[in-house]
Amino acid sequence: MKEVRSLNLWLSLSRCGDQAPGLDIVPRRLDRVLETGTDGAMFDWSVSPAVVESVGTPVLRPELGPGDALLFDHLFLHRTAVDPSMTKERYAIESWFFAPSTYPEGQIPLVY
Repeated sequence: MKEVRSLNLWLSLSRCGDQAPGLDIVPRRLDRVLETGTDGAMFDWSVSPAVVESVGTPVLRPELGPGDALLFDHLFLHRTAVDPSMTKERYAIESWFFAPSTYPEGQIPLVY
């Protein structure tokens, strides 16, 4: 796999993780992208619950407030956390940052 060299800044603008959808995270450093589209995965690009379980680290669902942020790379296993009890809207900003040498093809970079 080509070195991606990316960072994601996930910034909560509202309370989430309890009343509104937040993030489910696997708080462990992974050394590769896990296999997608197998074992009943919802999408061909997503990781199935069975693959997540095989990592051997419990999934956490942090409760975040406005201004709380997570900074992680492309190997950080995460997904939107949804539960029927979450009846409020979530507002958040997700921004991906790439090294110039690995910027995704077909995208228009913003350079400062």
